[in-house]
Amino acid sequence: MSGFSAEWLALREPVDHRSRNDAVRDAALELFDNRDQAHVVDLGCGSGSNLRALAPHLPKIQEWTLVDYDPKLLAAAKAALSAWADHRETEPDGALRLEKGGKTIFVTFREADLSRDLDSVLDNRIDLVTAAAFFDLVAAPWIKTFCDALIMRELPLYTVLTYDGVEIWRPEHPADAAVLAAFHAHQATDKGFGPAAGPNATAALTEAFEAAGWEGQKGQKIGR
Repeated sequence: MSGFSAEWLALREPVDHRSRNDAVRDAALELFDNRDQAHVVDLGCGSGSNLRALAPHLPKIQEWTLVDYDPKLLAAAKAALSAWADHRETEPDGALRLEKGGKTIFVTFREADLSRDLDSVLDNRIDLVTAAAFFDLVAAPWIKTFCDALIMRELPLYTVLTYDGVEIWRPEHPADAAVLAAFHAHQATDKGFGPAAGPNATAALTEAFEAAGWEGQKGQKIGR
């Protein structure tokens, strides 16, 4: 998946951060209660916005793997995170060691095509898989494959900013319906995974998890 500029991602970041549901985030991150470390994989990381949003709410020591197909975005993420941190060091392999707000954050950058490299990305030490503004850009069959992979590995997922098709226009305009139809048509284009799920992504995630056994024994959700 490519074609997203770092400049555009920087422009939308403040709105993206304000649009997150704090209650959902806090419930998801109860996973790390009484823990001092977290290993996180961020899919489709772009310029690192998801890390900047979540790091203040995670344990004191964090290890992040930022995954993206676009090497330019990975370079932008490295630059943006270096500027964001209170202190940073670059390791010989290009990884970062960041200090921010009393947290120590180790960041590695991985260029990968998730349409074919998903298993190798997930076959590592991981406490949490996360993604932001990602699943409406991938295809429904890939979502099913992804959910199967998480269930098999018992990996929890926290994802945000997935478009669900709900639109409210204020003030209303005669062109609203045409603009929405054009937006949905663009969302459905192939971005490297097949025709994108677009506004059907949340339903595809729900159906895939249920089909793969989202409910474990005694009704407990699968996850660490």
